[in-house]
Parts: sequence; C-alpha cells; structure tokens
Amino acid sequence: MFKKIDKERAFDGVVEQILDNIQKGRLKKGDSLPSERVMAEEMGVSRPAIREALRALQLLGIITTIQGGANYISEDLEGCLIGPLSILFRMQNGNVRQAQQLRSALEKEAASLAAKNCTPLDEAELRMILARLDASENEKIRGDLDRDLHIKIGKMAGNPMIFSVLSASSQLMENIITGIRGYLMQKNNSVLEIDEQHHLLVDAIAEKDEKQAKKYMQEHMDSVERYIEEIAKKEQL
Repeated sequence: MFKKIDKERAFDGVVEQILDNIQKGRLKKGDSLPSERVMAEEMGVSRPAIREALRALQLLGIITTIQGGANYISEDLEGCLIGPLSILFRMQNGNVRQAQQLRSALEKEAASLAAKNCTPLDEAELRMILARLDASENEKIRGDLDRDLHIKIGKMAGNPMIFSVLSASSQLMENIITGIRGYLMQKNNSVLEIDEQHHLLVDAIAEKDEKQAKKYMQEHMDSVERYIEEIAKKEQL
C-alpha cells in the first residue's frame, strides 16, 4: 500500500500517500491504517514523521484516532472541511451573516443542479421527508427532517465539492447558533412560511425547473437569514 519516500519531505509524502490510497479506493471509510511502526518501515521515514502527518489528517477530519492509538479512515469524509472552515472563519473574524451568505450561494446552486438531476426516486424521497415534516409537532424532529431535506438536495446536485463545502458551511452555522433548526421549525413561529417554501422548492425540483428551484431556494435562504438575525439578537441580550 505504501512506498519509500524522500525523508526530506516526509510529512508531504506521508499525507500524499494516504490521500492517494483513499482516492484510489485502497483505503475506504472505516478502514484501519497500519500501525505507525509498519507505515514508518514501509515508507522509510521516522515514526515522529508518521505521527505528525496523521495528526494533521486527524485535524482535517480525514482520520479518526481512538483510545490506544489506532487510526481509522473517517466514516464522514464529507464533513472533513468543517474543521478547516471553522478555523478560517475564526481567523478572518467572520460573522454570522458571512457564514450564511456562503451557505446561501451553495444552496442555490445545489437546488438548480438537483432539479436538473432529479429522478422519480429522488422525488419520492423528497416528498417522503416533506410528509414527515408536515406530520410532526416535535421541533427537534422537524429540525432533523429539515436537515435531511437539505442534505438530500445537496447530494442530488451530483457535485461532491459543492456538497462537502455546503455540509461544512451548514454545520458551521449550527456551531455558531445552537438550536437554529429547532427555532426555525417552531410551529408557532416560522412554520407557515418555511413549510410553504419547502413545498414550492420540492415541486420545482420535481418538475426539473432549474430556474424556479434556484429562485425558491433564494427566498428560503432569505427567510433563514432573517430568523438567524433574530436568534443572534436574542443571544446578545
């Protein structure tokens, strides 16, 4: 699985080989990595060099380390951008509005691509989520279903880069404002507006109307931004 590398660029070489094995399918989600000793011998570098590279990949969310030192390929590779994006956000003194603007731009493009790619099975899954949303009175469950709906649309876009950054930006928003989806999905707050937007959005996607899907997602994101500002003001009180 691994080959000898130049000791002068040990860190880069270790990282590149692990990523290359993931890309080529030799390492899959949940797979365990060889021990540090084995990798060091196979690559011809020191164990500290291996440890440094593994630590960097762990910070990126690509590797999961459990007690005892065993290393595994993360089960959630799609979410590996959350950490770096959070760091960048803090370094740039980003605010909630900027994070939402990033998410909004990605959501609109994802909705358009989802409309283009929508299959009968995709439509059925979207409408099933909507039906469960309509039937539920529990804010936590409704918030989870709202997330499921957006994740499904993101995956339907068929672009792993958009989906990865979208997932990271969405998680970043939830890290900044706790309970955001539960607040949005309260039956006594935004339900009529949010639920109607969800239905219009899904209808447009099902009809493969890319322009309308993008339009309705924009309206939905505008509403979300408005409610986010409400939450932010309350938390400042």
